[in-house]
Amino acid sequence: MKLCRFDLANRPGEPRTGVFHEGKIYETDGNAPVAIHDPANVKFMAPIGRPPAVRLFEQFESLPGEYILSYIFMNPNQLKGTDETLGFPPQVEELGIELRVAGVLQDGDQMIEPHEAERYLLGYTFMLCFVDNTLQESADKNPAIWTESHDIGALLSPFVVTPEELGEYLIRETKSGFQWIYSIYINGIAIAENRNFAFDVEFYDLLRRASVRSPMAVGEVVAWPSLPIPDLESSELGRTLLPGDKVRVVIEGLGAINSRIG
Repeated sequence: MKLCRFDLANRPGEPRTGVFHEGKIYETDGNAPVAIHDPANVKFMAPIGRPPAVRLFEQFESLPGEYILSYIFMNPNQLKGTDETLGFPPQVEELGIELRVAGVLQDGDQMIEPHEAERYLLGYTFMLCFVDNTLQESADKNPAIWTESHDIGALLSPFVVTPEELGEYLIRETKSGFQWIYSIYINGIAIAENRNFAFDVEFYDLLRRASVRSPMAVGEVVAWPSLPIPDLESSELGRTLLPGDKVRVVIEGLGAINSRIG
C-alpha cells in the first residue's frame, strides 16, 4: 500500500488519511474507506505527522581509508511535505541536496535484531535534504559540524510505501535490501537520470544500530546515507542551488518530490 495524508483543495486545513492506488486516493477513517478522490483535487502533505525523532545515517572516516557507520539527529520540525517550500537561509552561501531513502516505524523497542525487525517497520519513504555545502566540506575533520550543516531541513515524499509493494526492487531475501532507481532534475535539467544504486548495509541493520542505546518509538524516521548525487557545480547546472530553483526528484516505487527553493 501507498499510505498518504492530504487536504482537499476545496476544504484546506482538514488533514485526511488514505491509500493511493491505481491513480486514485481512497480516503479512510483509519479502518474503512469513506471516499474516493482524484489527485488533481487534493494537496498531498507529508505522509506522517511530526516524528519523535529523525536519524540520518552516514559513513564517517575514522582513520584514513577506514569508515564507521553512525547517525545524527535532524530537527523534526524541519521535515515538510513534498510541495512545501523551505526558505533559503541568508547565512548559507552554497546550498546543496541529499537524497535519502528512509523507513518509518510502526512499533518501538530497544535492541531490535535484524531477524525481528520486519514487524517494527511500517514502510519506506524518501527525503530530499538540503545541506549547507560550505559547512559540509569541513565535516570530515570536524564531525560536530555535520549536524549543523543538515539543520536547514528536508522534504518528504507524499507516500509511505509498505514493503510488499516494493518486491520488484528487492535484491536480498531479508526483505530490507533494495536496488533503487532514481532521477533528479533542477529547472528541467537532468542532474541524474535513471540511476541505480544498492546500499551495502540493509535497513534492518540500521534499526539494530539505532536501537542499541535507547528505545525507538512509533513514528520514528531512520534514513540510509544519501544516494550518490553528482556535484551540482560540475553538472550542466554549473552551480549550487539558488532561490527560485525548481527541484524534482523521483524514486521508482516510492514517488516524487517537487520543490521550489524559497
